[in-house]
Amino acid sequence: MQPQFTVASSSHGQSPVLLTVFAVGGVIALCTGLCWAFDIRGLPVRRTRTAGQPRLLGALLALAGLVLLAIVYALWQLG
Repeated sequence: MQPQFTVASSSHGQSPVLLTVFAVGGVIALCTGLCWAFDIRGLPVRRTRTAGQPRLLGALLALAGLVLLAIVYALWQLG
């Protein structure tokens, strides 16, 4: 196999594009999750039949956003 077709290599550092995508995704997930979890606008509850489901999904989405931001920080520190 030729070297130009190598998918992953340990000689390269982290990709700034990947870190940016994870960071933006984490911030969007965190903001959306907090909006749903604390029902800031009241829209998710009015559109669904069960009132507790959007709050639980919002909390999980906010947690996923925090995990993505933690991954970005860890990758940035590891360099």
